[in-house]
Amino acid sequence: MRRILVCLALLLPGAPVLAGALSPHASYILQCSGCHLLNGEGAPEAGIPTFPGSVGLIAGADIGRTYMMHVPGVVSASLSDAEIAEVVNYVLDSWGDGAAHFTAEEVARRRAIPVGDVVAFRREVAAELATEGITIADYPWP
Repeated sequence: MRRILVCLALLLPGAPVLAGALSPHASYILQCSGCHLLNGEGAPEAGIPTFPGSVGLIAGADIGRTYMMHVPGVVSASLSDAEIAEVVNYVLDSWGDGAAHFTAEEVARRRAIPVGDVVAFRREVAAELATEGITIADYPWP
């Protein structure tokens, strides 16, 4: 009976408020770690880039910042622009080597930029960074 009451209490309108109160670290675990792992290492052999040594370089370029707002974990997240900024800033604080933070306004503006094929766009980011002598791993997908 006690379990039933607890379950019913979780269904009350106040319960979703708890979901919105997650820390950026908890949001990272839920939204990003499935692919990028808890330590940010990803799985380069599967096309999931590592954060250490790359996310700061990507965030340092205008095109890279737009790309970051179109990666699958951001696109599929049911987070507000402010919450996306918080979790991406958590990533930058953890592995971004001092890259500038995102604001909710920047997130909204960059998410509104149409990006049809995120893999092709990632290759554009890599090519632009290469012109500056910066190398990041490419996706292995065709």
